Amino acid sequence: MNWLLGLFTGGWSIIAKGILGVFGNSILQPILQHLDASTAANKDTAIAMVQAEIAANQAKAAIAPAFKGLVYGIGIPPAVHFGATCISHTFALGWPVTPLPAEYVPVESVILTAFFVSSPLTTLARAGAARLLKA
Repeated sequence: MNWLLGLFTGGWSIIAKGILGVFGNSILQPILQHLDASTAANKDTAIAMVQAEIAANQAKAAIAPAFKGLVYGIGIPPAVHFGATCISHTFALGWPVTPLPAEYVPVESVILTAFFVSSPLTTLARAGAARLLKA
């Protein structure tokens, strides 16, 4: 939003400079000074916002590898349990895999969905976006 305001402020500054040439410095000089000051302030604010976003993204990138182990630690046990239950019941293997209590089934399904559906789709979407931005 600030960049849009800066664009309009800069445009008004150009218009004011043109009118200033016609009407003289005494009338429009204070208006021109105000517009130039607000343009500089908006520019500084936009630069500070971009620098803060860059720093936040660098922090996210530094922390991301630590979360990979956490994600696998949370996702693999429900995946193994679900797979063992399905294989045992499908092929009548008689493995001693007890089904989860009813209140834990939605939790397991949410974890499995996040691990096997949401995470790969997010990675795919990011790769697609990066490819589109590169082209």
